Amino acid sequence: MFYSIDRLEEEVAVCIGDDEEILLLSVDQIIGSYCEGSIIRENDEGYYTVDEEEEIKRRSENFELAESLFDE
Repeated sequence: MFYSIDRLEEEVAVCIGDDEEILLLSVDQIIGSYCEGSIIRENDEGYYTVDEEEEIKRRSENFELAESLFDE
């Protein structure tokens, strides 16, 4: 499952899963460069890694959706 980093509060990342589940993670559990809006997923070792490819895909889909709202 993918999670989106909704916000960062000190040393905690507040994440929202694809199923709307809220996950609170210590930033020490996240591998890679991240920020609010980054897409992460759990690896086999219990850490979370940034999935840049999925993030680019989702940002593109959101951009296209926003554009379609104004194309009429």
